Amino acid sequence: MQARIHIDVAALRPVQAAPMKLVPLTLTDFDLGETPIRACSWLAEAGSRVMQGDRLLEVVAGEVTIDLEAPASGRLARRCVGPDDLLTIGQVLAVISTPDAP
Repeated sequence: MQARIHIDVAALRPVQAAPMKLVPLTLTDFDLGETPIRACSWLAEAGSRVMQGDRLLEVVAGEVTIDLEAPASGRLARRCVGPDDLLTIGQVLAVISTPDAP
């Protein structure tokens, strides 16, 4: 004999995802004058988990290499520039999705 299980479908509620906040990684002014700044290499894959302070992107200005760090913990939702792209101050380089704190 098979047991019957009754599930009250009307009582089921859809699971809601936690609200997410998008945090941009922007290029800050390093006070390098007119020296062009270029993206060099990504140190994290799109979709990967990152922690605040993790190195995400290397940029090059003349003979200087600068590591840009994650401004927040979460997932690297999008990389907005590619290797060798010429960058401008204030440009969004990546977007991190992080759970929105209540």
